[in-house]
Amino acid sequence: MAGPEFATVDDIVGLSVLAPLGRLTTRQWRRLAALTGRVRLTPWRGIVVPGLPAREAARALDGLADAGLVTAADSAWRSVTACTGKPGCAKSQADVRGDARAVMERARGPLAVHWSGCERRCGHPRGAAWVDLVATPAGYDLRVEGRAPRLGVPDHELAPALADARQYVRQAARAERAARAPHHPLVLEDAQPDDPAQK
Repeated sequence: MAGPEFATVDDIVGLSVLAPLGRLTTRQWRRLAALTGRVRLTPWRGIVVPGLPAREAARALDGLADAGLVTAADSAWRSVTACTGKPGCAKSQADVRGDARAVMERARGPLAVHWSGCERRCGHPRGAAWVDLVATPAGYDLRVEGRAPRLGVPDHELAPALADARQYVRQAARAERAARAPHHPLVLEDAQPDDPAQK
């Protein structure tokens, strides 16, 4: 969901928020459950809290944001996914979730970014419209469709490299739209039809 969102029925609302990287802490669970006692999870890392009095919605959202849940529509976390990474996966080359947390605020953009701890790329988005970061012993390999990969990007270069990849994709999309736009003949505003009387 683009949320936070309010679905109002008789001054009762449902709140929609997002769990960064799909992970919830005990504190977050308790904060969610304390609101109405009911919580619904979505397949898209979202959490819906139904049955909240509308007058309590703003305060509830502030509390959920303080607990680390995503309540802002423009949050960098809305376009970020990651595999389990270290220490949860023995095949992972890096703590991809920790690395994502370290750079995402400095590498914002609408294009989805998926962080993978190895070449298996568990949990990656469908299609090709995303930035692919894969951990290797030499750093991260960064791939975007239509551009040569950057291999072995070190940690201190991740934020600018990722921001650059997102900018490249935006520019490519604009160029593609411009190429598909119909071409109109040049019209000069001061051009007048020939006047036989002036000849």
